[in-house]
Amino acid sequence: MSSKNVVDYIIVGGGPAGSALAHQLGANPQNRVLVIEAGGGLDLSPRRSGAADFVRASSSGPQYMRQYAHRPFATERMEQRRSGRVMDGSTTAHGLIWDRGRGADYESWEAAGAVGWNRSRFEQAFTAIEKHVVGVTGGGDAEGPQRHEAPGPPDMASAWWIDALSRHGIEAAEDLNVRHEQVAHASLSTWNGARTSAPRALLGKYGRRSNVRVRTHCEVRRILFDGTTATGVEAKTSRGTVRFTARREVVLCAGTTGSPLLLERSGVGDPEVLTTAGVHLVAANPAVGDNLRQRRGAVMAIRLNGLSGRDRQPVVSAARPWSPFTHRIRRSSEPLDSGTRVVAALSSDRGVPDPDMTLLFIPTPVAARDGMPAGTDGATVAFYPHAPTSSGTIHITGPSLDDPPRLLPGYLSTGHDRELTVAAFARVREILATEPFASATTETLPGPGVVATADILRYVLDQGFTGNHEVGTCALGPAGVVDDALQVRGTHRLRVADASVMPTLTTGDTTAPSMAVGWIAGDILRNANTPGR
Repeated sequence: MSSKNVVDYIIVGGGPAGSALAHQLGANPQNRVLVIEAGGGLDLSPRRSGAADFVRASSSGPQYMRQYAHRPFATERMEQRRSGRVMDGSTTAHGLIWDRGRGADYESWEAAGAVGWNRSRFEQAFTAIEKHVVGVTGGGDAEGPQRHEAPGPPDMASAWWIDALSRHGIEAAEDLNVRHEQVAHASLSTWNGARTSAPRALLGKYGRRSNVRVRTHCEVRRILFDGTTATGVEAKTSRGTVRFTARREVVLCAGTTGSPLLLERSGVGDPEVLTTAGVHLVAANPAVGDNLRQRRGAVMAIRLNGLSGRDRQPVVSAARPWSPFTHRIRRSSEPLDSGTRVVAALSSDRGVPDPDMTLLFIPTPVAARDGMPAGTDGATVAFYPHAPTSSGTIHITGPSLDDPPRLLPGYLSTGHDRELTVAAFARVREILATEPFASATTETLPGPGVVATADILRYVLDQGFTGNHEVGTCALGPAGVVDDALQVRGTHRLRVADASVMPTLTTGDTTAPSMAVGWIAGDILRNANTPGR
């Protein structure tokens, strides 16, 4: 075996968690680190560098996204589940919102038995990662490679929306990362208008190290074992099969979809699932692929009346197909739009003490299904409930990369989630009916006829969205897939460090927590491999 294929650490996946982990491990020049990514590298084309390009990426083909067709409900309708296939991971299809989540999210993990996985630990990781910009996260004191900024000047529709929210006691704030009911302009992972994805921030010009090697277009088929000890991986490349050896550890950062499927293809999982799929058992770990947590939100399309072109210019210009290229050439200091301009955390019911839903405002139509003719002035209001209790599963159906997984998302399968969804739907309409917003808008989707509980739930299931925020398939916890040190139970020298280890969803987007998990994993591995420990 070539010496370049023998390293200390193998990291499978180049998304937020994998990039953060590689940055941490690479800080020690004695470590030889290999990051293996199934997709391509950093695509720096103008059409991909703009903030708004997550919309194109999320609907793109296999160049950027892997798609899994599945039937989520008891109907014939199919949905496409998308997973990142590029050195951005699934953040390629995210709107760049940087949201830490609430401290209570992490405290609940430790309370459920994940010792050490608490608010304090994540705050330390966030502080280390973030490069604050005044007006976004409260100052410029923290040092780190990841940068964030707010969208450009607000358009009139967003100003009306914030005014309507204020009349419900939801105060405006400078920072999205809130602890109570607040509304803020989105905090974006951009810098001078261009995306600052995890690989760019942590493996690109901010932190490139000679002892960290990235191998792209290299898809891991299975983990190699000596007994139950992980020794490396076998991967598929354009030139055939190649094996890589890890002298210390293999760490999976392939995401909530990729990590459990790779474990199962390698013989780690529920013995019954593996037997059915024709995979030899290496280590029994029945929880692999279970506890899939995913939000199910809904979109409401709004027709806007009375806004002139000048009022909407900041939004329209950023939405033009050529604007990312123009912006890149001019190097304007005004950030591009990610789509979402305003984010609010609020309670679905006045009797609920803490926020239990997120509300997104996009001052443009986002899809043809919005029910408005081309050129119509429109806006989109989207919401999703926090902390769903419904869970699903994802498992392999065969030993090959080409065997499609069996995905059962389990949306709205609990009474709690159904009740919260209906309450959140009513709360959105309550705000839409508030001045000054109400006089200038008309709901076009789903339309005023959708009011009965059964109709609301049917609309959310049939035309809802998920946002690629899934977690939990390799969860932490006493009965979870990994232990408190992220080691895969039943194996040695094998860990998982990505969104799949989160037992439940955090309040907002999962990009920031995923990166924090990778950062924390780096601390764990450095301590575990320090001489004398």
